[in-house]
Amino acid sequence: MVDAMHAFQLDADRLEELLGRARARAASGDVESLSEVARRGDGLDIEDIAVLWFAEQLDTDAVYQLATEARARHPRRLETFAPLYTTNTCDAECRMCGMRRDNDAIERDTADLTRLRQQLEILQRRGMRAVALLTGEYQSARRSWAMHYVNEALQLALAMHFAHVILNVGGIDDSEFDVLLAGVQREANGLVQPQITLSNFQETYCRTHYANFMGRNPENPRADFDRRLTGFDRAYRAGMRSVNPGILLGLNRNLGWELAAFATHARHLRSRGMQVYLSVPRLRQIAGKHDQRGASDEEFVRLVSVLSMGLPDCKIVITTREPVYMQHKLVPIVTVLSAGSSAVAPYTDTTAQYRIETSQFRVVDQRPFEEILREHLLPGTSIVNFEP
Repeated sequence: MVDAMHAFQLDADRLEELLGRARARAASGDVESLSEVARRGDGLDIEDIAVLWFAEQLDTDAVYQLATEARARHPRRLETFAPLYTTNTCDAECRMCGMRRDNDAIERDTADLTRLRQQLEILQRRGMRAVALLTGEYQSARRSWAMHYVNEALQLALAMHFAHVILNVGGIDDSEFDVLLAGVQREANGLVQPQITLSNFQETYCRTHYANFMGRNPENPRADFDRRLTGFDRAYRAGMRSVNPGILLGLNRNLGWELAAFATHARHLRSRGMQVYLSVPRLRQIAGKHDQRGASDEEFVRLVSVLSMGLPDCKIVITTREPVYMQHKLVPIVTVLSAGSSAVAPYTDTTAQYRIETSQFRVVDQRPFEEILREHLLPGTSIVNFEP
């Protein structure tokens, strides 16, 4: 296993030099050979990814067409999972998040294990076989509670034979993985045996924007940029081999930087032999604030298209934060479509309860997940982790 010396480091100067070379190559106008390489679907290096982002002679429709051709050469089945918020409490101060501790517009709620069991049973009856368990971010004094709490929910999900469990529980220190993963079956070499994915979004790879949105107070559990950046390396040491980094599109308007840094992080994780899910949500409305705007549709489609071609061995995730037309546009070039509510324990036997006052952010498409997923079922096909 790797030690702390092998943890991911983002070399900002080197990345800026790479982006400068990519801009110059894109401005030269010669991207035909790169387009042919991208079309094959075998992946691109980080500089080539950046060139495709900057290449104005290739409009977004052309980049998207390249991505669909690349995916056609290496088709994948669509996966899904349902988000299950176990609580909307949080100690962090993230300005863009409805769950931040100083947001008086949100109504706080924490589900006990009885409610969580009922929620998992509902999801199972409705055909869902993968679930994401989500909490807030907590200061060190409260993380012990969070680790025990999520472990109990994890044990419930595994006992009910959910095929994939995603854990989105904030930053975790090395010693805390023992509690979080207590009782989880492991292989002889110590690797976690069930498919358990750790989800932990960097949100932005720009230190300045990170500090502006996540805060600078050292008592704030999200304020440490580098601790966040190396969270998956700690998960590796704990025996986990499936991870889900993410960027929140809209925090930093320099999307070329975010794309290149995100891809660099993904490549680091893949070099460790980890399965990587890439999340690219756009900034959305939260309780008490109505003017948040993420990336434009054109920027979003282009970014996902470039990621799809550049990192074909990673699995790109989109969610029902996105409207129906965007889901239909992107499903052919992504791997995962997650449908569900961002409120605490929201599911009923037919739908999901949803109020912005109890949710982390606005979910645009609030239809039942069965209705959403069935739109993407072709005759004779299935969606991984969904049994309609």
